[in-house]
Amino acid sequence: MTAFQKVEFSVANVLECVKDGNVIGRGGAGIVYHGKMPNGVEIAVKKLLGFGNNSHDHGFRAEIRTLGNIRHRNIVRLVAFCSNKETNLLVYEYMRNGSLGEALHGKKGGFLSWNLRYKIAIEAAKGLCYLHHDCSPLIVHRDVKSNNILLNSNFEAHVADFGLAKFLVDGGASECMSAVAGSYGYIAPEYAYTLRVDEKSDVYSFGVVLLELITGRRPVGEFGDGVDIVQWSKKVTNCKREQVTHIVDPRLTTVPEDEAMHLFFISMLCIQENSIERPTMREVIQMLSEFPRQSSEYNQPSSSKVVLHKLKSLENDQTTCPKIRKELLV
Repeated sequence: MTAFQKVEFSVANVLECVKDGNVIGRGGAGIVYHGKMPNGVEIAVKKLLGFGNNSHDHGFRAEIRTLGNIRHRNIVRLVAFCSNKETNLLVYEYMRNGSLGEALHGKKGGFLSWNLRYKIAIEAAKGLCYLHHDCSPLIVHRDVKSNNILLNSNFEAHVADFGLAKFLVDGGASECMSAVAGSYGYIAPEYAYTLRVDEKSDVYSFGVVLLELITGRRPVGEFGDGVDIVQWSKKVTNCKREQVTHIVDPRLTTVPEDEAMHLFFISMLCIQENSIERPTMREVIQMLSEFPRQSSEYNQPSSSKVVLHKLKSLENDQTTCPKIRKELLV
């Protein structure tokens, strides 16, 4: 066992967790088990499926290479890993409240208040911002989705699952992949069409997560054949402020209209067809944190001013709004 911090448990303790009664999650890449160590510390153990094939080995190495070298309060912590000739295990800090996807769409869905959803949006954005702006080389997650945002006992958001993560060298220039990776409904259009990926691909996926937080709906499967949450949201609202309340999750009893509108238009900027027009995650955090301050003056870099001007124009229905709305509805 290789640990990334001081641990007070052994390989035998970890292996003891890997049994059917401890399963807390299953996915295409692996099975996740809950474990409680002799000292009372709770862990999550991920057993990767498809041992020995290329995708398995790549996912295992990607998790170790990425999470083994970074620390941020909004990124899940990889505690240790175990590897032998038969299996690979990844040991993480335990997230008691599961994934955001489960909280929104699972059998117990709907219990997340609006304030909690907004807080989760900011925290997840901070985790992605760290990957894009504070890591060298920058890291593209490539599988941002609600199921990969985990919630601890305080419902604090942590970005998780780095099996598809990619380091971008050469100043963050986009890189061409051999195949599309990610989850249906979250994949940026330019990535699907050209196989080129950069940090703006993650921004698009995050915009989809914001729509999930607003609407309580899954990204696909609820809107008819070939229609996803992005297309549905644009059609129902026509990107007009007075229509935003029509898509807000009906399970939410109290939602400040201005806040819902604010979050919606941030999501619309994130999911723009042209990746160059999308904000950076740093700008997303700035916009999320800007509300409810109403000042029209921003002491920020010029690029941020452009993004914030777009947001304010949309929210206030200024004269420039029709042009911006036309761009968003593409």
